[in-house]
Amino acid sequence: MMIEQIRREHGYMVRLLAILRKKLNHIRSEEPINYSLVKEIVDYLSSHSESTHHPKEDILYQYYIENYGAKDKVHGKEIKNLETEHVELSEKTHEFLGIVEMILQDAVVPLDVFSEQLETFIQEQKRHLDFEEKEILPVISETFTTKDWQAVESQWEHSDDDPVFGDTIADRYKQLAERVRQTDQEAI
Repeated sequence: MMIEQIRREHGYMVRLLAILRKKLNHIRSEEPINYSLVKEIVDYLSSHSESTHHPKEDILYQYYIENYGAKDKVHGKEIKNLETEHVELSEKTHEFLGIVEMILQDAVVPLDVFSEQLETFIQEQKRHLDFEEKEILPVISETFTTKDWQAVESQWEHSDDDPVFGDTIADRYKQLAERVRQTDQEAI
């Protein structure tokens, strides 16, 4: 079901943000980090969110607004704002990706400046995910009928093969997929 896919993707994103948090802690401890891995994570968060994750959520949210928004003024307004928030998150992610790419091209970016930007990036992403998970998805889950779920799922026609967590790993994310699998092994 679509909501399970969205929640699974949120879980993937939380795992990636945890890796970024570890990188941030390394920076703050003045330890070196792998900036190309940071780039892969931010690139994945950007491209996967724009091509798959946010469009899927937008279908869900738009359907809710059209069918239940008039009855639910509070959540309807919050859900309507999420579409704008997706656009803003995308812009901020691209900006941060540009900074990481500058570092990889040997531009000098002071560590304290980068550290602050990485912290902000992690916080904004996490706040967005937490809001959807704790405030929005439970309301939709409680409200939607089987007919509603069938209607939204019929609008989603894309493949959900994830380029990092799926069966086929995209070449540009091989390092990230390997790191994610290492993290999985560390948890055992």
